[in-house]
Amino acid sequence: MIVMKTITINEVLDRKLTLIDVRTPAEYEKFHIPGALNLPVFSNEERELVGTTYKQKGKEAAKVLGISLISPSLPDFYEKAKELSGEEEFVVYCWRGGMRSKSLTVVYDMMGLSCYQLEGGIRSYRQKVTEGLEHMANLTTPYLVLEGLTGTSKTEILNDLENRGYPVIDLEGLAAHRGSVFGRVNLPERSQKEFEAELYHRLEEIGDTAFYIIESESKRLGNIIIPDFILDGKQKGTRIQVHAPLSYRIQTILDTYHPEQHKDEIMKGINKIEKRFSDEDRFEIYSAVEDKNYASVVERLLLHYYDPRYEHKAYENEGEIVNLSFESLEEGIRLVQNEVDRLGTMLRSEGEKVSL
Repeated sequence: MIVMKTITINEVLDRKLTLIDVRTPAEYEKFHIPGALNLPVFSNEERELVGTTYKQKGKEAAKVLGISLISPSLPDFYEKAKELSGEEEFVVYCWRGGMRSKSLTVVYDMMGLSCYQLEGGIRSYRQKVTEGLEHMANLTTPYLVLEGLTGTSKTEILNDLENRGYPVIDLEGLAAHRGSVFGRVNLPERSQKEFEAELYHRLEEIGDTAFYIIESESKRLGNIIIPDFILDGKQKGTRIQVHAPLSYRIQTILDTYHPEQHKDEIMKGINKIEKRFSDEDRFEIYSAVEDKNYASVVERLLLHYYDPRYEHKAYENEGEIVNLSFESLEEGIRLVQNEVDRLGTMLRSEGEKVSL
């Protein structure tokens, strides 16, 4: 008698086992456990056909159809699973621990592979993420908020601090969006569930800390909604506002977006906001695009669109402001790091007094 082995999501994450997602490519693309490999039992079309059969003819007919679709491919499934897992222990999951993952787990076990079925499927992982974020929302950890006009290298500064071990939550990186109408240029799509999973893992990675460091963001990054507890922390946090010359900011944006390589995407973004331009700005921007004078395009967008919007948004935050000016990225990193160290020492001291 074969006893199918199951495992909880906590055990999987603690042991860092290889995960194989047997849902369709479409389901996997929409949301999957980070690091999981996709080995679909059904194609997108086959999954739809099985679902239609279930609705029209019942569960038994759907099971028979599913078996007929899977059976010819079992040798291939075995070889691929062996290759993906490196013949080490691995875990199979589907949506909620149903027939797809159960069937393959039994087959793999029969063929001598050390395989577990994830209890509750990906829904158990989603529940863990949701509960984890709810717990973190109840913490009172203060925030240091990096602010500045578009092009002041806020992302680059945060990335450097994160690489040095500072408790940075890079919201734009986690959302795969740069926080503007051009935010998806040369970046992948990311769903709300994926963002929340990435955020949860980053907060877990940081662990106990006297403070978090974030960039000042709006409630939305494209289609991603920032959790309220982070927005509240941003609004009340100490604000480190960075300033750089216009020429520096223009070059930073050109280096980030490479408009000469992504002209169509840049044009789509401009089209979305052109109604906010004056007739003169609209003419100058489109003329500069045609002439491939992207520095002029960026300058117009900064002075007549982004800077005014930023000045308006800045009033949403309440915290104390520390102003820092620089003319190079290296100088900006040094100044911000020094200020974070100073403020961090104060926050740790305050935290120790509270704990006493």
